[in-house]
Amino acid sequence: MLGWSLVAVGVLGPRPAFALGSSAGSPERPASEPSESSEPSESAEPSELTEQGEPSGAGDPSQDASSSEAGAHRRRHKASSLRGHGGRPWHLDLEVLTDLPVDIGARISAELPYRLQVATSLGGLPGGYVDMINAIVTSVGGYDDATANVIDSALRSSLVWRTHIGWRPLRHYGFYVQAGYGLVTLGGEGTSGDVLALITGNEMLVGEGDDVMDLQSTLHMIDAEIGYQFLLVRDRLSLRAALGFSGTVGARTRATVASEGRRPLAREALEDAATYVEGYLDGIYTKYVMVPVVTVGLGYRFF
Repeated sequence: MLGWSLVAVGVLGPRPAFALGSSAGSPERPASEPSESSEPSESAEPSELTEQGEPSGAGDPSQDASSSEAGAHRRRHKASSLRGHGGRPWHLDLEVLTDLPVDIGARISAELPYRLQVATSLGGLPGGYVDMINAIVTSVGGYDDATANVIDSALRSSLVWRTHIGWRPLRHYGFYVQAGYGLVTLGGEGTSGDVLALITGNEMLVGEGDDVMDLQSTLHMIDAEIGYQFLLVRDRLSLRAALGFSGTVGARTRATVASEGRRPLAREALEDAATYVEGYLDGIYTKYVMVPVVTVGLGYRFF
């Protein structure tokens, strides 16, 4: 019996250890069942998510292009929102302008938050504008041609300063309203013939006579206007047009006569004439110098 047992052990022998891992020799796992190595791993999940339309580690070219286009659109929208009348709350403009028939000069203006506006201008009153004022006043019967000629010949120099405050009610449009104060100084010379022309109404006497008086007039005016400002060339240049009114609310004229070397009677007569001219011109200014104003300005916007 012992011999047969040894023979059986020698023939059959112990079962090798490596047979445990073999699918063919393992009774617990048939060859047809999948092994653990054939199951999907976690590293395959991104590819499955990509097939389902979700973002993957490697960017989709179409999605990248769409994202880039959206970003560019946002940047363009932000840039356009900062341009035009609806952009930044602060603006500073410098203009050359004419307020026909009040002055020709330069103007600086600023726009503050809530679209409040402040502006100031400095200029001069050309002789042609004086002629225009005279034409307007004489056409409505304000004063006669003799007075117009005296004003034209006597007031040769001028300085006009205007200051306005206003408001632009519509955020995305350049429409605005403004009102303010104007100071006008006028200077020149008059003769005894000018005085007689004012008294008699004879314009042939204007400029006649040897006696000369210095004339200085100061006018206080109120201004109002409505207008529109157009922005051009990437909002750097501006074109402004407005219609308004300017009227004199106060005036003071000073007439000075050189009286040295004159007889007392003649000196007294000249001083009386100067006083008459002062009162006459002040009355003319406050009663009749009220004119419509047409404004055109070309400017540069700093910011």
